[in-house]
Amino acid sequence: MDELQGTPYVLGEEAVRGLREAIRKLEERCRNLRSQGTLTEETLRDYYGETRFEQVAASNALEGSTLSTGETELAIVKGTTLTGHDPAYVRDARNLDRALTRLAEMAQIPRPTDIGELREIHGLILGERPGGGSFRQEPVLISGAAHHPPRSWHGVMTGMEAWERWSQGNPSLPAPLRALVLHAWLTHVHPFLDGNGRLARALGNLELIRGGYPPIIIRRRERERYLRALAESDEGGDIRSFAALVLERLEGALLGLERSAETHQNYDPLAEAQKSLLRIWNTAVLLLAESARNEIDKRLTASGGTVRTRLYTEREDKDGSPVILDLEAYRHLCQGRPVSRSWAFSLRVDIPGFPSYERLVWTGFWSSALRAHMKQRTGTDNGPSLLWSSSNPEGYPRWRSDPEPPYAAEMTIHEGRGDEWHVRRCDDGIEILPTSRLGKRIAEAVVGAVRKSVPIA
Repeated sequence: MDELQGTPYVLGEEAVRGLREAIRKLEERCRNLRSQGTLTEETLRDYYGETRFEQVAASNALEGSTLSTGETELAIVKGTTLTGHDPAYVRDARNLDRALTRLAEMAQIPRPTDIGELREIHGLILGERPGGGSFRQEPVLISGAAHHPPRSWHGVMTGMEAWERWSQGNPSLPAPLRALVLHAWLTHVHPFLDGNGRLARALGNLELIRGGYPPIIIRRRERERYLRALAESDEGGDIRSFAALVLERLEGALLGLERSAETHQNYDPLAEAQKSLLRIWNTAVLLLAESARNEIDKRLTASGGTVRTRLYTEREDKDGSPVILDLEAYRHLCQGRPVSRSWAFSLRVDIPGFPSYERLVWTGFWSSALRAHMKQRTGTDNGPSLLWSSSNPEGYPRWRSDPEPPYAAEMTIHEGRGDEWHVRRCDDGIEILPTSRLGKRIAEAVVGAVRKSVPIA
């Protein structure tokens, strides 16, 4: 995985594919929230208000604090000294809250995290205790871990300079990937005598917030899994378990933010996800129609023939793009239900001396053959397909199912991948083609069919 070059971590090809796909789905959910204007001040205030004290309590609990979320809130908001608890835990709660408040301010500035920010946050976490913001100069042992961090100040500096170099050199990587790498790597180097875990969790969340994601919470009950995952990344550079934990927690955080948006803005995450996929579908159909028209036009130049296409669009989307299929129809097709008014585009080819060739492309749901293929390849049960109709020589209805479709009997795309057409050919074989190649195959079949027809006397 090129993204991990320069880090202590490696991933196999299968793990890379899985990680990229998981991050892609999370990015899509986050984009849906942002693009629909649902992340209003009210939504964010509600969500972060509910989780603020839980973040502090959970992070400190991983280091042994006995304060509950409610007790943490009392300690922070009212400055209450809590009987039955070590006073150090109250102090740690206040310090970490101040650090997270400063972290939220830092997150407003889009820049890669550096050592300067790391030192500042660490100083706030330690408060008045010595060593805040200063890299250690003596060796440390991590209780229960086989990994031995760098022993000297020079070793710490070498590790942290590599950490910063990767952070500064990869600002455009997905925020979840940056968050989990910088988090694990910081604990690997263990640059401070105390506070490394709280700092690593805070900085991981800084990366997420800067990328437009909610912060994650790793709870006390997950401590063993968390430490074991970090140990795996330390010992063999295997970051899979830690990545799985971080992405699971991020999915949970997104769910919480979606619920807050549902409460305050009637946000429907399923509908928003389908809107995004529908935009990709409409764009893919438009590009295929244009590709087929261009390829047919190229093949008609010498013969003086013409090709005309017509798009059946209802309106323009808010970004100005024509709408071939609306959301209600798309949702029905994804449930395997038929829809009306599903015409996509038509084309007509005229070559002097030959009969006109007309075809209509319309949208239906998957055939059983394509459904079986898509289920195996993508895990999806239903979706829209493009199908062909030809002119009805009997006159009514105007169109009938095409007995000889041009090359592709049925065409669909993988969810979210507009240039990956899954095509059921006329011989029922199935192949995957990019838009340009599918356009060429359709053009060859169309022009070939016209020239094979009986010439006009």
